[in-house]
Amino acid sequence: MSSPTQLSNWQVWDEADSEWDLIIAQFSDGSIYQTTNWAKHKESSGWQVIRLISFDRNHPVAAAQCLFRRGPLGSVVVWVAGGPIGNIDSLSSNFVNIVKQAVGARFLYIRIAVMRQTDVASSKALTAEGWRQSSVIIGTKSSLVHSLDAEESTRRSRCSSNWKRNLKRSAQNESFTYIWKSPDAKSISDAYAQMDEFKDIKGVSLARSNDDLQSVINTFGDSLILVRSDDKDGAPLAIRGALLFNETAWDFIAVTTPAGRKKYASHAVFWALAEQCFQLGIKQFDLGGIDPVNNRGVYDFKKGTGTVQVDYLGEWETSSPPWFRGIASRLISQKVS
Repeated sequence: MSSPTQLSNWQVWDEADSEWDLIIAQFSDGSIYQTTNWAKHKESSGWQVIRLISFDRNHPVAAAQCLFRRGPLGSVVVWVAGGPIGNIDSLSSNFVNIVKQAVGARFLYIRIAVMRQTDVASSKALTAEGWRQSSVIIGTKSSLVHSLDAEESTRRSRCSSNWKRNLKRSAQNESFTYIWKSPDAKSISDAYAQMDEFKDIKGVSLARSNDDLQSVINTFGDSLILVRSDDKDGAPLAIRGALLFNETAWDFIAVTTPAGRKKYASHAVFWALAEQCFQLGIKQFDLGGIDPVNNRGVYDFKKGTGTVQVDYLGEWETSSPPWFRGIASRLISQKVS
């Protein structure tokens, strides 16, 4: 395969999935959302995928897995979850033109979600290339990362006193916590429905569909680790799951039933999941998005595990032609999950 010599010269990647995942794993900012398994999962809900890569003297310096949907009049909306990764300086007009040509768009909108620590130089580079920060974001600008760099006793010592107390309380309950090796989507979906009804957050649905959860189970297989806590009758109290890629666990399923809240089951399943990831050689547990203002309870739970906050470069957008950006930005903010 021939490789461009200019940093800004992108090309469509059409090699084997396994090779793409190996390339993604080489980058420090590679994420589960740039893997081929994530693309396969999203294809089940109607997204299509193209992959682009930029080389410098035969060495990959940037990569982007792009999910896209077609709209009316030749319009195409592109969502780059967890990316692009690598050298942000490479996101020039060449990148936009290659994407537009590859998907055959008349009107193109691209939103990226860069999961690397924010810095002034990268923001300036994106702005100089015509990218604008998204006013309404789909994901999150920050995350909390739980380090798995030490034995259980050391990691426990990093937790807040309140979190350690609740973990101790969870161990006193007559509940059974275990690695759930043969999960079924309906049990998870039903537990989410219970939690959604209990919390009853205005304008927010916590429900997860059976089809979406089954797609994750089927696609990720052994790369999805689930821990479950049951009451004495076998009904779920809490379920927590993570997707594994490279040396990172990505928090993906977190549900506690009303009965589980009374027994601090969420603490038990989180700690068991973290320990299982540690035993598998995983180095860090990315706990996903945070909202200290509107979702303080979840933020306090994650923070209490002894995490470090990471602020991302975040979501940026561009379009071709430029006027299409405003229209598409509003639409994608409502439709993407």
